Formats: sequence, structure tokens, C-alpha cells
Amino acid sequence: MGENASIWWNLLGEHPLCTAWKQEAEGSIYHLASILFIVGFMGGSGFFGLLYVFSLLGLGFLCSSVWAWVDVCAADIFSWNFILFIICFMQFVHVAYQVRSVTFDKEFYELYNSLFQPLGITLPVFRKIVLCCQVVSLEKEHCYAMQGKTPIDKLALLVSGRIRVTVDGEFLHYIFPLQFLDSPEWDSLRPTEEGIFQVTLTAETDCRYVAWRRKKLYLLFAQHRFISRLFSVLIGSDIADKLYALNDRCTWGRGQGIFTMNHTDASSLNELTTRDLTSELENLLPVPSNETTCENWREIHHLVFHVANICFIVALVIPTTLTLHMIFLRGLLTIGCALFIVWATLYRCALDIMIWNSAFLIVNLLHFLYLLYKKRPIKIEKELTGVYRRMFEPLRVPPELFKRLTGQFCNIQTLKKGQTYAAEDKTSVDDRLSILLKGKMKVSYRGHFLHNIYPCAFIDSPEFRSTQMNRGEKFQVTIVADDTCRFLCWSRERLTFFLESEPFLYEIFRYLIGKDITNKLYSLNDPTLNDKNAKRLERKPSLCSQISVMQMRNSMASSSDSEDGLQHFLRGTSTASSIQYSSC
Repeated sequence: MGENASIWWNLLGEHPLCTAWKQEAEGSIYHLASILFIVGFMGGSGFFGLLYVFSLLGLGFLCSSVWAWVDVCAADIFSWNFILFIICFMQFVHVAYQVRSVTFDKEFYELYNSLFQPLGITLPVFRKIVLCCQVVSLEKEHCYAMQGKTPIDKLALLVSGRIRVTVDGEFLHYIFPLQFLDSPEWDSLRPTEEGIFQVTLTAETDCRYVAWRRKKLYLLFAQHRFISRLFSVLIGSDIADKLYALNDRCTWGRGQGIFTMNHTDASSLNELTTRDLTSELENLLPVPSNETTCENWREIHHLVFHVANICFIVALVIPTTLTLHMIFLRGLLTIGCALFIVWATLYRCALDIMIWNSAFLIVNLLHFLYLLYKKRPIKIEKELTGVYRRMFEPLRVPPELFKRLTGQFCNIQTLKKGQTYAAEDKTSVDDRLSILLKGKMKVSYRGHFLHNIYPCAFIDSPEFRSTQMNRGEKFQVTIVADDTCRFLCWSRERLTFFLESEPFLYEIFRYLIGKDITNKLYSLNDPTLNDKNAKRLERKPSLCSQISVMQMRNSMASSSDSEDGLQHFLRGTSTASSIQYSSC
């Protein structure tokens, strides 16, 4: 009991309050450490931001350990700072290993930078996607698939080269890099079904592609819902590209989308290196020969000092994989800096320590408040909640970005039963783009019913895409409200301008509209789908549909009727509905 009482007396009782500041300043090593701290605290929160923070803080704590050993002769200051240095070093190694472990072959890097990174896919998620695939080479004039012979047992994405698609010897279209080779075949089969290619795919040049086996890919979808949704959108948009190319007998490359925006690809990963200052520390700041070691260690410092160091240790050992890691880190560092200010002011009597820790406090407090502001709950209008959760949230569009998209240049409009959204040969397609929020619309062409439009589907996506380069056209269908409808309507010109400044959202819109067009093609191919069937299809978790896109493609290749409904649809002169119906 006596020893415990003595320890508490050393922590609390033997430290009188300061009556005046010390005349002498702390040593130069301390100020070097403080400079490293202030620069390190300014780091960001990404992988490389964490490397920056832990490397500079680690060097700062190492300098503080040297300062405690040489100048202060305080065993507790040395011990705390050396422990903090070890923690920072271990965290630096851990984060560096995470960055180092996410490495790929050249083909995968090109694929990531061109296709997945613009959609906001992180490297760890992309790593899960490529772990179950392989890169395959295909020589010129060799076949990837032969009509009526090759089984549909994989999904492939072209990385380089060009592939020709034919049916019964007749040319259909080309497949270019960053397009799927067999998306129609994949989407036409259920996970448990088997099928055979109805077209021949031949390499026109030496090609390389990445291929996923069906079973492995479906297993990945079952484990990661986000990846399943991502592939659903990518495949749906790819099918729309192929059918447009087939209808027009033109080539749709990766750069031709629903908009004409040009933006640079994200730069490749940069290696972050730090310079080892500790090896030159002795040369920069030589210690007199008579002061290389402390002969008389000072007493234990006040309890406030030790509590502050505990806050620092807890902040630095928080796992970097924790969702709120940076908020906890900045919050605990702020508390620790505040306690150091109290200690320096009341017990250490060191003005320079108080000033430095005040600067640390301000930097960490600003970071903490900014992170809290970013995590604030974003309130989305009740009517838009269904659209966000159904279409945008699965693709990880942040709520604040969705609110910007829907809060500046769009409005919610009402259409009563029997009123017309678009009249055939009268309404211009250049003015707007809309998503149905509530109700149901009927689409007819020359008096013939085509299909229904349900909530959470674009109303005029085919017209929006098809008239990108041909302005001034009119709707060739009539769209009438079958119930009292509410829809979200954007000004086309202002929406395009906004998406030019938001590359991530531009890519999301590009693929959502492509997927919506593919769903409309399914519905146009089978207009007998009623509300009950649409609901049943929506509940099915697979990516496939009961309707074969292969049949549509082959029938288009053999049809020369200029009045064919599907060809009118692809030219933007007819429209169809998404078969996906949900109560938003």
C-alpha cells in the first residue's frame, strides 16, 4: 500500500502549479519533432494519406525520444514516445503491405483505370473481381466461339484487339476493347441453365481477354451484392451498345456513350516514399560528449501527461480498416493535444510546448470537424428515397452527390390519369430526361400498345441516347399516364453540363441508361408481360432474363423491314419499358 501511495503522490502531489514560464526554451531536437508532427497531422485519410501521417508522426516520436534521452533526462517521456514510435512504424508497415498487396498485371491495370475506376470501384474490390478470372490470348482468325457448337460456360471482356461477330456467315458487328464478348448469351441464361452460342466470334487481330467461369462468378455475386449489381449494370449497358451497333451497322467503341464528354483517365498508382531522417539525426544535431547519457533521471511527470499519452496510443492503434477510423483518430489526438496544453501550462511551465500543442490541437480539431461534417446525415426527399435506394445506392453513389443531382436543375412533376407525357410526331425529345417515381404509364406506337412503364425506370432513355448526335427529332410513340403519376424531370441541357463536371456520376448515368434500354428491349420483345409477371421477375436475384437477346440479335440480322419495331426503338423512334417493377 505504501508503494502505491508513493506512486500516486509522485503523479499528483509533487507537481506544484506554475507561477511563471521557464526562461530557457526546449532543445532544437524537440522543435524538429514538432515540425514533423505539424506536417504529419495535415495528412489525408486515404491509403497514401495514412502512409504520410504514420511515417511523419513516427519520425516525430523518434526525435522526441532522442530529446527525452538527451535533453530532458525523463524516463517516462522517453518511454511513451518510443512506444508511440513503434506503433506508428507497425501501422506504416501494415498500410504499406495493404497497398503493396493490391497489385495486378498490366492488362488488369488498364482494365481498372479505363472501366472500373471511373465507377468509383476501389482496388480491394477490384482485386476480388480479378482473383476469379484469367487472362487468355486469342490469335488472329482463331474462334472464341462457334455457332451451334461452343457451350456458354464463361463471361469474357476484351482487353485488346478486335473480334468479328457473324451468324450463318453474315457479318453482324465488331467487338472492341472494354466490351464483353458474350454479354447477350450470359444474360439470356439462368445460373442453372446451359446453352450454346448462336453466333461465331472470330479474332480479326491478335486479341487478349479476361474470362470468368460461370460458377465462380455466380459464387462471387452471392458473396458480394455490390459486385452483382455492378456487373448487372455493365452487362445491360453492353447489350444496348451491341444492339445499337447491330441496328446501324456501325461501330460503337468504348469512347462513344450517351454523352460527348471527354475526361482524362485517372492516373496510375504513385509510390509514396519517405526519407529516413533518423540516420542523419546525430550528424545534424550533435550531442556534446559530456552529455551523451543522463546521469540523473528526473521524477515522474504529472498524471495529465500520462493520460494525454494514453489518448495518443489509443488513437494510433485503432485499426485502419474501421469505418470511422479517421474520426476516432482525430478526436483522440485532439483530446491528447488539449491535455498536453494543460500539462505544459500548469506543470511543465514551458511556453514553447504549449504553443506547439496549441497548433497541433487546431489542426486536428479542424480535421475532426470536417470529417464529422462529411458524415452528417443527408436528408433525401421522401419521394426520391425509392429511386436512390433502387438505382443509385447499390452503385455507391453518395447521398450528398445524389442530392446535388436532384436539387438544382430538376423538378418533380405530376401527370393525372389520361394525360400525355409525349405525343407521337409532336413532342420534342431534346428537352428533358425523366424517371418515373409513382404510378404507371402506357406506351403505344401508331395506336398499338407496346408496354407499360413502372416506377424506378427512365421514361425516355432510348430517345435520350439516340438523339445525342441528332437534335430536333420528335417522339415516335405516345406515352400516356395510366394512373396518377409523379416523375422526376431533368432539363437535358443542364443535366449534360452538370455531368461534364462529375466524371463519376457521368459513368453511373451512362451505364444506368444502357441497362434501362436493355430492359426496355426485353419488354418490347415480349409486350404481354403484365404487372404480376413484372413483379415476379423483379424478385428474382439472378442477372438473367427469361427473354433471349440472342433471338433479338439474330432476328435483326435477318430482317430488312424498315418498319420493324425493334429497329425503330434503337433509332429512338420507339420506346419501351423496363420490366423491372418495384414499389418505390
